[in-house]
Parts: sequence; structure tokens; C-alpha cells
Amino acid sequence: MRLLCLSNGHGEDAIAVRILHELQQMEDCPKLEALPIVGAGHAYQKLGIATIGRAQAMPSGGFIHMDGRQLVRDVQSGLVQLTIAQIKAIRAWAKGTDPALILAVGDIVPLLFAWASGVPYAFVGTAKSEYYLRDETGWLPRHSWWDDRLERWTGCVYHPWERWLMSHPRCKAVFPRDRITATTLQQFNVNAFDLGNPMMDDLTWRDSSPLPLVQQNSANPPSLTIVLLPGSRIPEAYENWAIILQSLTTIVAEMGKRIEFLAAIAPELKLKHYKKFF
Repeated sequence: MRLLCLSNGHGEDAIAVRILHELQQMEDCPKLEALPIVGAGHAYQKLGIATIGRAQAMPSGGFIHMDGRQLVRDVQSGLVQLTIAQIKAIRAWAKGTDPALILAVGDIVPLLFAWASGVPYAFVGTAKSEYYLRDETGWLPRHSWWDDRLERWTGCVYHPWERWLMSHPRCKAVFPRDRITATTLQQFNVNAFDLGNPMMDDLTWRDSSPLPLVQQNSANPPSLTIVLLPGSRIPEAYENWAIILQSLTTIVAEMGKRIEFLAAIAPELKLKHYKKFF
């Protein structure tokens, strides 16, 4: 049995690696390979999982959450050629003689690539949750009439074309982030399973940080530690960082206590963009 994991981003790679690490503990673990659609796939390299096809970081850090200017920069950097090469690599991998399965982790991009492979696939949906639209008591208030209009009209945070890919006969299983999303997808004949959020699995604490904003002082330890999560996509992560720092002064003044701030910085990002704010 062969398994190819597709993921499209730093966070998605990390989630995929946690799943593959658990598979490696199985006595009958399939042959594991991966294709990081976005970025270099450092997480797979650390786990010793071989990658197929081309891996290349785009200026935007991904081709879903970006504006027109970022799209132009990505196209100029070879986005179209990269996408074609990756689809060809997936189809070539799928032609192997041993049984094959694709695990897509992320959003519609790896899901679409998995469907295009022609082999059975499963999907771990990390990008969407019904909680964006509603909770257990009903629909959440809308900020404007245009907000989430398609999702509310169709009754699901996943769009009809996404649900079609998830309900395809070759899609053997879908693993959403939470129970309410799994239940909603089941109503659309999607083989969805509520197994929890893999982002919360295998969490470990390391008493270190690449960029502490307040140095530890054993004589005067902080009474509160706050982790700052600016994201991993460029340039969005840098813009988020500037906004986060603007709020820290107010937070410190309101709390009235010594606080330690720790920042989670993705390896693809450059620390010089963060240090310049000090």
C-alpha cells in the first residue's frame, strides 16, 4: 500500500506530519510520500518522508488568500508551470502498480489535486468550520448582507463544488475540524467523521522561543504568558505582526502585570522582518 500526502502551507504540512507520524507507528504502515504544494515542505524532511515532484515557495505563500497583485507576482514566479508539474507528478505517482491512496490536508487545492489523480483519496479539512457561520444554538449575526451569503444559502460553510469533491465515490473519508461541521457534511451525503481537530493532537511544550519579546527573569517571573500567532503566509504574516505589536501596549496597560510574549514564527519567514519592529 502506498500513501501520498498533499498539503498546501506551513500549518497544513505540520498537521499532515502529525498524522503521518502516527501511521509510522503502525506495524503495517504504508509507504509514505508527500507533495508540499506550497513551500519547501520542511516538516516532511524532518520526519524523513520522501517528497515527489517540484516544491517551490511562491511570493504570496499560497494562491488562495491573496489579492490580484500577489497573484501576478506568483504567476511571474512560475505558478502555472509549478501547478502543471505538480499535477503531472501526482498522476505519475498514481500509475504505480501497488494500491494507492492520497491524503489531502488543507483546503480545496489539495482536495482538487487528489481528485485529479484518479485514485481513491481522503480529505482532512483544516481551513473551514461551521462555527464561522453558526454554533449549536443557530446562525451567528452577520456584519453585512454580503457576508457568507452563498454559505448560508446552501446551508454549509463548504461550497457546493467542494462538497461534490468530498462526496465523490473515490473520496473514502472526510475529517473536518469539529463535530458540527462533520454533522452538516453528513447531511450532504459526505462520508464525514468526527475525530476531533488534528491541530490539537500531540502538543508538547518547549521552554524556548526564537523571538521572546520580554526576556525571562527568574527573580521576577511573569504572571502571564501570551503566545503571538502572526501566521505563516507572506506577506500577510508580516502585516499581521505589525498589527499585533500595535495592540501590545494597550494589553500591557490594561492587564497591569508583568507579561511575557512569545512568538511562533514559521521557518519560511525571515526574522529580520520581525526584529525591525523593536
